[in-house]
Amino acid sequence: MDSDREAFLRDVVFGIALNGTAQRGKLYREGSSETERRALRSALRRALENLVEQYRNGLSEAEHIANIDQIARTLSAEHADALNSGRFRIGSAQKALNLYLKLSWCLDRIPTPPHCPFDAIVLSRVPGCEHVRWTELDSLPEYQRIVACARTAAHGGSIAEWELHLYTAALSAGRVRDIV
Repeated sequence: MDSDREAFLRDVVFGIALNGTAQRGKLYREGSSETERRALRSALRRALENLVEQYRNGLSEAEHIANIDQIARTLSAEHADALNSGRFRIGSAQKALNLYLKLSWCLDRIPTPPHCPFDAIVLSRVPGCEHVRWTELDSLPEYQRIVACARTAAHGGSIAEWELHLYTAALSAGRVRDIV
């Protein structure tokens, strides 16, 4: 693929992942400057673009969870002034990474990712997690519990494929509120 088309697709994939993370995620600190927000967005984009390379040959679940934790820790440490409560929460990190990976997978750039983006729609379909708010999630053990419950809902199959099926079913029924 030529470099202009590749650059365009990288921009679109990141834009959708950022929008899906920031739109309802209470990401930014009230009163944070556009300069602070821009620096955070740039750092998140670099992190996601660098990490996606690890997924080209597949990655273990433990490595994936470590990547979520690393995103949360690094962005919290480097961009606390831009972030609500000074934290890039686990919920925001999983949403950004998992959505970025979902889009990359759907574009045939990586194999099936380990997890799916957990948002309000998905969590409402995960038994035992219906009342979890991904926008407030900031615990790796709680995230791992959600994954285990989702795996049960997916009957032991791929969580990513299960979530994609949920999305397409909701889309055809007119129940999808957002692009992703």
